[in-house]
Amino acid sequence: MSSNQCIDWQGNLACLQPSGLVLKSRHTVQGKHVFGPDSDYTTLAISGLELLSEETEINQINFDSQIDSFVMQACGYSLDKEATWNLICDSDSASISICKNELVSWDVSGTEMDEELFTKMNDAWKEEMNAVSQGAFISEQSYRSGGPSRMNFNSQSLGEIRIWPPREMIGDQRPIAAEPMKKSGKIESWTKLSAGGAPSEFSLRAPILGGICTVFVRLDEGPCGVFLIADDEDLEPVIGNSVTFAVRKIYAQDGLIRYGLKALLS
Repeated sequence: MSSNQCIDWQGNLACLQPSGLVLKSRHTVQGKHVFGPDSDYTTLAISGLELLSEETEINQINFDSQIDSFVMQACGYSLDKEATWNLICDSDSASISICKNELVSWDVSGTEMDEELFTKMNDAWKEEMNAVSQGAFISEQSYRSGGPSRMNFNSQSLGEIRIWPPREMIGDQRPIAAEPMKKSGKIESWTKLSAGGAPSEFSLRAPILGGICTVFVRLDEGPCGVFLIADDEDLEPVIGNSVTFAVRKIYAQDGLIRYGLKALLS
C-alpha cells in the first residue's frame, strides 16, 4: 500500500496509509467531525472499503455492531471475527479506521456545517424512525431481497444486453448473473420536488433541505434508473454531466434505516 495519500472520496476525507485507511466525514461542528445529512458509520464503512479495495482485495472483515451487517453483505463484505482486516468506529467523531493490526489515525480539518441544520436533521431521522408510512410502503422483506442490486448494482446479462435490476423472465429467455455494474453514468434528466410535495418518507427532512432532488441517469453499461442526489451536495444537476454513486441513507421506516445508492455530482 502506498505511503500517506489524503484525498476527497465520495464526499468524505480519506487518508490511505501503509497500514490501512482512515475515513472521516468532511463535515464538522465546532471543529468536531460529524455525519452529513444522510451519512453514518455504515455509509463511511462502505465508502472506505470501496477505496481500499482498489489497492487490495477485501471480502471478509471484522466490524462492530454500529455497522449494518446486512448492508455490508449486500455490498459484498461478510463479517468474520478472525478476519485480517478490522473496521473500527471512532465513538467520539464521524470517523472510521480500516486496518490490519494497529489502529491508524489522522488529523485533518473539515468544512464547518451549520449547527442548526445538523441538529434538525438528526431530530428528523429520529422522528422518521417511528413514523408510519403514508406513501408506497416497502416491507422489510422486499428491502432486503433487493439489497444487492440496489446497493451494489448487481445485474444480469442476456447476450450483450445488461439487465438491471435483476428480474424473472418469461418464455425461453434465460438471463445469467453478471458482475456488478460500474457506479457511474450520465444525467439525462432531473427534477426537484418541493419541500411540501415530497413523499411522506421524506416529509420531515425535505423542508430542512429545501426540497428533494432526483436525477434520471443512464449508467455507463446501458440500463437507466432514477436516483436521489446525496443530501449534502450543493451543486445543481446538469444534463449530460457525469455522476458517480455512493451508499447513503435513503429513509427510515418501521425502526429500520433503508440504505441505497445516491448520485454524487461532478
